Amino acid sequence: MSNPELLTQLRQLSRADKFQLLQFLTAELAKDEGIIIGNEAAEIIGAVHTSHLAAEQLMKLLEIEQKQTQNV
Repeated sequence: MSNPELLTQLRQLSRADKFQLLQFLTAELAKDEGIIIGNEAAEIIGAVHTSHLAAEQLMKLLEIEQKQTQNV
């Protein structure tokens, strides 16, 4: 399947399916990078599809993680 075909099919997914796919891909990318997503991060990612504030919470978590990485 080519990328344009895949993108066309992805656009047809429901909102919930898109968030599940996003969650899956995020976990796969983290695994590839050797990053272990803790329970707090996993809960925030999982809440994205049920909360309008989830994106803001995720950004805060990423900022905290980035600051911790810079201080190491």
